[in-house]
Amino acid sequence: MPVPLLVLLVMLGLALALIVSATVRFRRDRSLLREGTRVPGEVVDLLVHRSKSSASYTPVVRFRTADGALMTSSPGRWHQTFFTAPDSLVTVVYDPSRPARILVVPSGGTGTESMVVPLAVLLMVGVAVTASGVYVFQAL
Repeated sequence: MPVPLLVLLVMLGLALALIVSATVRFRRDRSLLREGTRVPGEVVDLLVHRSKSSASYTPVVRFRTADGALMTSSPGRWHQTFFTAPDSLVTVVYDPSRPARILVVPSGGTGTESMVVPLAVLLMVGVAVTASGVYVFQAL
């Protein structure tokens, strides 16, 4: 198999994986946002993730499930781009079958922020990888 074709196939495979990952995550989170249980919660800690030019935050929240169990959890997989100070009240949307799986809705927010940002980022990266693969294929 010629090298340019191999490069193109690898880049397209990577782009496809990113796009599928973004779509699956978006659908799961959208389902959780629509069908999950909403309860009040409180931010008890704020994990700060710094890069050279910016910072993002992951809130750690404490909430009670509908059956009264006290839970402490974090949205986990992705850093939140909004800043929610400790001791802030938020809405927590959790999966009743797995209460540790949550989305945090900041006060005044809709909850879609934590879904749309990762989707947009992964889709843009997927498109960039595809374009790079096509460019490399044409250049070789």
